[in-house]
Amino acid sequence: MKLKYLVFSFVYLVLTISVGYSQPTINAGNWPYGVDQIGNYWDYYFNSSNVAVSIATINPYQLGGSWNFSTGPTELTAGSDLMDPSAAPGPIPANTSYVEYQVAGGSSQWVYEDEDASGTWSRGFSQGGTVYNYTSPYWNIYHYPMTYATQWSSAWTWEISGLTVDETRANEIVGYGTVTTPFGGPMPCLVMRTQSTTYAEFMGMPVIDEAYRIYEWIVLGIGSVTTIQSINHETSWYFNTAAGYYRLYGTNLGGDLIAPSITNVTDLDDTPSPGPYTIYATIADASGIDSAAIRYSIAGGAYQTRGPVGAVGNVYTFQIPQLSGSPIQQVRYYIWARDASMNHNQATNPTNAPSSYYSFNWIFDNLPPNFTNVTIWSSPTTFNGPYPVQASITDDNGVLVASLHYKFGSGSWQESVVDSNLGNQYYFAIPAITATTIIRYYLEAVDNSGFFNTGYYPTAGSAGPIVFQARYTPPGNPQAIDDLTIRINNNNVLLGWTPITHDVNGNLITISYYQIYRGQQSDGSDAVVINTTTNHVYTDTGVVSGNIKYFYNVRAVAY
Repeated sequence: MKLKYLVFSFVYLVLTISVGYSQPTINAGNWPYGVDQIGNYWDYYFNSSNVAVSIATINPYQLGGSWNFSTGPTELTAGSDLMDPSAAPGPIPANTSYVEYQVAGGSSQWVYEDEDASGTWSRGFSQGGTVYNYTSPYWNIYHYPMTYATQWSSAWTWEISGLTVDETRANEIVGYGTVTTPFGGPMPCLVMRTQSTTYAEFMGMPVIDEAYRIYEWIVLGIGSVTTIQSINHETSWYFNTAAGYYRLYGTNLGGDLIAPSITNVTDLDDTPSPGPYTIYATIADASGIDSAAIRYSIAGGAYQTRGPVGAVGNVYTFQIPQLSGSPIQQVRYYIWARDASMNHNQATNPTNAPSSYYSFNWIFDNLPPNFTNVTIWSSPTTFNGPYPVQASITDDNGVLVASLHYKFGSGSWQESVVDSNLGNQYYFAIPAITATTIIRYYLEAVDNSGFFNTGYYPTAGSAGPIVFQARYTPPGNPQAIDDLTIRINNNNVLLGWTPITHDVNGNLITISYYQIYRGQQSDGSDAVVINTTTNHVYTDTGVVSGNIKYFYNVRAVAY
């Protein structure tokens, strides 16, 4: 269930605090609240159980009075932090411009808030990861301007487990004077009293029934410094038992709570250069920059810090010094800055550094690609080609390009690019020959290190290539068809076979046509050509009849 009451506290930088009895006036312009005050926080002492108080003795209704709360409960602490809505559970209620994270006695909640010239508004709250939206006109937590006798009321509803919860707050400024807490004082203040009710029922029976009387001492520019809340259903404004007694003991004093803006950071690419490396960043802050630095790590080591080497306006220049050591080192880096405000707000880019960082690799690589399992053609060969050549080519930084160089006899060197590659396996081809010749070839590859190291196989390249003799073999007879298939379809015979592509010597050959033979003798002695085809299928039509048996043969013919 929603916390009965958590103090709403707001702090702003107070340069001077005058002691006196004049009545302060609080409005949106001097109240430390709103999106521009994200980062404010307040810390309170409060009680672990009900405590005795005497509101009559405290007398919140004094005009020009003096209240001293420097002593009181210290068993527990409570806190309130203003944050960006993105920090809170969603979905975020409409018109929320900031959230307040409240903690007290082990309980916590997010309150979704907004502020305009008329007041500070709550749009809903979240507990246990569930967001509860308030209905319009919402909860007017503080009304502007606030002076003695200012009154305002709020009434709204919200839903939980199908129940409608009705809430009301009736507020009035009933006193003013000065107040002292563990945080300090005396400080000019107003005293606000609130009648708070929360009610829901099920089938006519109340399931939530809360009513509290609350006094809150609020200070211009600081916020809520003391809150005293009655027990549930207290009927008298002069109660003697408090369920909650909050006393401010620490804040961040407001002021500039916005961290420096760090943008346009140079994102370096992998490089063969050992440095030094120059990085630029635009760093700005309304309070000015107190200090800035680049923090960098080499090969996973500890981060080191170096200040800027120069700045022109908001553009800062940093350098990572020259590197040395083993090949391929990763460099991680981020920019840090601190503003010149009294809060010394800090920022990094990336924002969650060093968990996130910029990085590049210094690739110190002077080794060429490595060749293994290279095809070596035997000499002599009667194969006319083309001559496939394959090789495994590897490099720590990958292979940028690979090629095969060849020449026939005393001719000039020719280049053959990669036919294809699969991982580290590269495939090339030397063209077919038309006459007996000597073939020379070697492989070349360039790595992707940035140094463009070049390697050869054999290592001497064109000065010591692989050599073999290729003896041209005139085209021979086509290879025989050895996979002829025969099927019967009605009274037709369907023939099929694999196309012939090589001659009996293993060289490529172009088939002109196929001859279809048919006979009735199994030894083929009576077989005759019944037709020719350029396809590798043929249908002999209308030959299945009676008990006649036919034998077929197919022969490839090349000119």
